[in-house]
Amino acid sequence: MSTSFQPLLAFARHKDPLLAAGIHAALMAAPGIEVVAASDGLSFPDAQVVICDYETGIAWAQHGRHCASGAREGPAVVVITWRESEADVRTALQCGIGGYLLASCCFDELVCAVRAVGRGSPYLCKAAATLMAKSLTRTPLTMRESEILKFIASGMSNKLIASELGIALGTVKAHARTILDKLGARSRTQATVIGAQRGLLGADSPLRPTALPAGLPAAWLPQRRHHEPDRIAA
Repeated sequence: MSTSFQPLLAFARHKDPLLAAGIHAALMAAPGIEVVAASDGLSFPDAQVVICDYETGIAWAQHGRHCASGAREGPAVVVITWRESEADVRTALQCGIGGYLLASCCFDELVCAVRAVGRGSPYLCKAAATLMAKSLTRTPLTMRESEILKFIASGMSNKLIASELGIALGTVKAHARTILDKLGARSRTQATVIGAQRGLLGADSPLRPTALPAGLPAAWLPQRRHHEPDRIAA
C-alpha cells in the first residue's frame, strides 16, 4: 500500500523586497517544499513554516501563543534578519521562534533551516548558536543583581537604589561590584552596555541594540479560526 508524498508547506513574507525575492526563489527551487500564498495578500495562509523578518516573526510567535488552539498548532517560524546581538537572539527564542538566520545566509542554509523547523527541530545559524553557547558559560546574575543592574542602567545612584529597595548602601555597593565582576565591566556605563547587549535589561529597554516595535498592523497577523499573545560611586 503506497502513501502519497506530502510536501512541506512554506510561506514567505519579508519586509525587505530583495530578501523576499531571494527567499521565494530558494524555496521554489527546493524539492519537497511547496510555497503557498495568502488568498487576500495580507493574512498568513495555512502553512507549516513561515519565513519572515524579525519583527513579523516576533509578532506572529507572540500572537500564536495567545491564540493557539489545542486542536491545531500554528506554523513554525523562521526569521531572516541582520540582527546578531545576543539580546535579539534570546528574545526570539523566548518568543517561540524556531529558526534564526542572518540575512547573509546562503540558499542551502535557508532550505536546511526550513526543513529542520518543519520537522519540529530548532535551527540556529552559526553566529546565533555561538552567542547562545557563550551565554551558558557565564555566571548568571541573581534576581537581586538583575534588579540592581536595571536601576544602574536607568541612571540611579547607589543611594537612590538603596532607598528604593530598602536595603543598606553598603549592600548595594557590594552587589554593584559583583555585577561588574560577573559582566567583566570596568564601569557602570560599560555594565549597562553589556547588559543591554545580552538582553539583561528587559525586552522593553530603550538601551537594547534595536528596540522592538510595539506591534504590527492587525492585517499582518494570522486570523484566528473559529475551531481553534562609572565606577561604583555612591
